Amino acid sequence: MTADRFVELLPAVIRTHDADQGYPLRDLLRVLGEEADLVEDDVRRMYADLFIETCRPWVVPYLGDLVGYRWLPVPEGRPDRDGAEPAPLVPRRAVADALRLRRRKGTRGVLDDLVATVSGWSAVVCDGPDAGECAGATEHSVTVRAWRLPSWPLTYVRPDRVRRGRPANAYRLSVLGNDAPLFTCADPPVDEDGSTRPAVVRPLATTAFQGEVTRYYGEGRSLHLYEDGVPVAAERIVVRDLDTWEEVFGDEVAVDPGRGRVMFPEQYDVGQLTASYCHGFPMAIGGGEYPRPAPGVPVAASLFRSHHVSAGFPRLLLTDVGDFSEFLRGLLGPDVVAALAEPESPRARLCAALNRVIQAHDLWEGPVDLGALDDEALQLLDTAAAGAGRIRLNRLVLEAQYPDDIGRSHAVVRIHAGGGGTVVTDAVRALQRSDRPPLHAVVELGDSGLYVEPVDVDVAADHTLEIRAAVGCRPTILLPARSEDIDDMQVRCGTRSRVVLDGLMVAGHAVRVSGDPAEVVVRHCTFVPGWEIDAACEPSNGEEASLVLTHRPRNRHGRRGYPAPEEPPVQLQTTCVDVDHSIVGTIVVQRDEVNADPVRLHVSTSIVDSTTSEGDAIAAPNGRRAHAMLTVVDSTVIGRTCAHAVELGENSIFTARMDVQRRQVGCLRYCSVPADSRTPRRYACQPDLALAAPGDGTAEDRTAAVEPRFASLRYGRPDYCRLADDCAEEIREGADDDSEMGVYHDLHEALRRRNLEAALSEHLPLGWGLEVEFEPSPASAAQSRKRRRS
Repeated sequence: MTADRFVELLPAVIRTHDADQGYPLRDLLRVLGEEADLVEDDVRRMYADLFIETCRPWVVPYLGDLVGYRWLPVPEGRPDRDGAEPAPLVPRRAVADALRLRRRKGTRGVLDDLVATVSGWSAVVCDGPDAGECAGATEHSVTVRAWRLPSWPLTYVRPDRVRRGRPANAYRLSVLGNDAPLFTCADPPVDEDGSTRPAVVRPLATTAFQGEVTRYYGEGRSLHLYEDGVPVAAERIVVRDLDTWEEVFGDEVAVDPGRGRVMFPEQYDVGQLTASYCHGFPMAIGGGEYPRPAPGVPVAASLFRSHHVSAGFPRLLLTDVGDFSEFLRGLLGPDVVAALAEPESPRARLCAALNRVIQAHDLWEGPVDLGALDDEALQLLDTAAAGAGRIRLNRLVLEAQYPDDIGRSHAVVRIHAGGGGTVVTDAVRALQRSDRPPLHAVVELGDSGLYVEPVDVDVAADHTLEIRAAVGCRPTILLPARSEDIDDMQVRCGTRSRVVLDGLMVAGHAVRVSGDPAEVVVRHCTFVPGWEIDAACEPSNGEEASLVLTHRPRNRHGRRGYPAPEEPPVQLQTTCVDVDHSIVGTIVVQRDEVNADPVRLHVSTSIVDSTTSEGDAIAAPNGRRAHAMLTVVDSTVIGRTCAHAVELGENSIFTARMDVQRRQVGCLRYCSVPADSRTPRRYACQPDLALAAPGDGTAEDRTAAVEPRFASLRYGRPDYCRLADDCAEEIREGADDDSEMGVYHDLHEALRRRNLEAALSEHLPLGWGLEVEFEPSPASAAQSRKRRRS
């Protein structure tokens, strides 16, 4: 409402008289109008609070009490980086559904809806011992058979061709060459029968696939094969058991969904085979086509630092008579402009002033030649950039006005697999050797293809190199074995440089980061533990490291045609290594313990897997203590942990002994760590609580009772690092919020099961019981089949 809305209601004669008196009546009515606006806003807000969709968060419990909603606990936890809550645990939606569901109490449909709403699991609800999926269910009882493993899509990946004495034209769909069962997709195309009920996500059974090939094969379904980019027709697909690679004849294409195997006839000339399929994994970590935070230009890349401008730029800015330079001098202020005339004008002061300008002003509104702006700047200009976009656009304007004196801050080059050669390395060097090399170079891999090439790059001092997967892609970099001394993915870093690896899978060898970087970020990546795995997911080089951090470059004399890398300074700076939502093998830290502070290694929601509990998960070469300060949160560490100190260990599982040098620093809380470990002080850890609790039994028996048990500890299997169903409750509910310890802490499976049972019990038919069953994992089912055959 306008400020004079009450004044406008008065007759003109009164308003004229009020004007003659200096508007005292108008001022009074304006004050009354402000109070009236507050009352009206409060009335509108109270009306909105009557509805669960528009009410404020504090009103949700009161509306739930009005409809008789039984409040289910929701874990506080740490919010995701995008601020979103776990979808199956949002109470607002549950309260909104309470009234609607109570009207259908006792029906099978409402129970189906509750399972998806409360737990988020795919499930089949049985109200009796029917045939098919409900066979064996208890009479007069509701049985919920749930599958907890979600499925994730992979599109246009290169299957691994089987060799070593096997029949020709035999493939495993996994790019690593392991058997990986197919899963039904979470969002398949709409079925022909028009059903809108969500699909049940579970391992694709051979009998189901064999009975309805067109339902599970095709675009957007569980499997789709392409030969030279052309889809393989569904009429050619036959479902078979390819355990012994039985020969295929004619024009058929045999598929084994339980093992993820494909076989063409021996005489058939197969072109380039690609496949799109869905695989199972407990959680969105390790890279994949799942949604990740959209990559953008970090704000830090647009802010000025002393080395971003040339030594002669202060003098140029002072003496230039151009319109834009005069406009910029007016924004900098007289003190900064006066300092530009000093013989040795400090660039740091000018950069600080430029940072204030690009955050507070819109430089594109000045005398700017819009024709000199690049496509990124024009796009930001069209979208009315604000916040970080405003800072970025101002930086691009300055770069366009002074191309010879202001360094290029950020550049992205996008590449795709195919054609062979060193695609990744060439893209990095092309950016670094361009006419205007960027300070923050980004190489984006734009598909889920296979990059078979050595990667050997350098990062100059104060520069950043980011190698990332595009959104919705999971590329695989396979490092081939060569005749050189070392075949790792080598990244040599200058002083204060940064390295970011995002969304990649690296196999074949390790990732070696050398030199004196300020930060190394490994985000949503998989560095295959053991480098490579066989068909049974057994690692080929289990004793080898997957991530090596060293202060000395491996090649100190330089390669042919390239200058020798600069030696790191005597006094090294502190390096921060961040491993987030990733799966890595052994981490080896080779750091100067005299001239450098310990590496600050942060591991969060990740798996560090040495492939055996007897190996070293985090250590220095030869099993010595790594010169590193560790922070491990919501993670699973398979193998020994040997480090300088542990600042914080929280909600994590350490399967083998921990050995730290400085025990007086840091804390372990709500963790599982062997009792004989040398650690900082521990709080609410296992087996300490089990040993301190009253009861009978020896210390060995109590320790064994709370030892973590896993469904599988082999990377490549769908239930990798998941806690077994018979794992001790102290581990499954031993975190600080009563969730499970380890990497899958944020799944809150124990809480989701309790909430599911509580919600279903309120909607059961009168006098009926409730049973919640979890279907066996694919690994357990495969072991059962082997026992039956034997």
